Amino acid sequence: MNIQPKLADFVSFFSADEKPLCAEDFQNFGLQGKLKHYPKNALLMVQGSPAPNLFFITQGDVRYFNVSAEGKEFTQAFACAPCIAGSTRAMTQNTPALFSIEALDDVLCLEFEWHNFFNTMKTHPGFLEAYTRLLENLFIKKEEREYAFVHHSAEQRYLNFIDKNPELSERVPLKMVASHIGITPIALSRIRRKLAM
Repeated sequence: MNIQPKLADFVSFFSADEKPLCAEDFQNFGLQGKLKHYPKNALLMVQGSPAPNLFFITQGDVRYFNVSAEGKEFTQAFACAPCIAGSTRAMTQNTPALFSIEALDDVLCLEFEWHNFFNTMKTHPGFLEAYTRLLENLFIKKEEREYAFVHHSAEQRYLNFIDKNPELSERVPLKMVASHIGITPIALSRIRRKLAM
């Protein structure tokens, strides 16, 4: 499979508006990435294991989840292509990942080893601007999610989820949606019955 179109997609996604990157920058820096395919249910990274790679998802959906000591799964987030995925903590601190990333369908992605990628690209103003934007978006989503758990009812959290993820809400199992919004599958079924009335 030709990696160049996927690399071009990545460059476009990661470019800042005023100081864009271009494919030649990547070629000059020697950053090509590895094109990988993950079938449905495969794990891109595993909780408790090293996770040094940054993923650019060009096709498919993934979910972030962790498993408690009792074996209970908690879905932290969903991400749909095109998007960046990975563990900032694991990549930057060389620590084991606190969660896993699972392919919800066939996933095609570019993988970059984080330290090599960042150390090479940090000299480019466009890269740093784009990276700052990505971090800002992550922090905003984190704040909004934490606020919702305190101030919104379970029903409102579900409505917010399907409003922000209309296609994804039809494709993923309800138990994952329930875990993501902090309720049991039974409670979610009750909410869905009520809304359907």
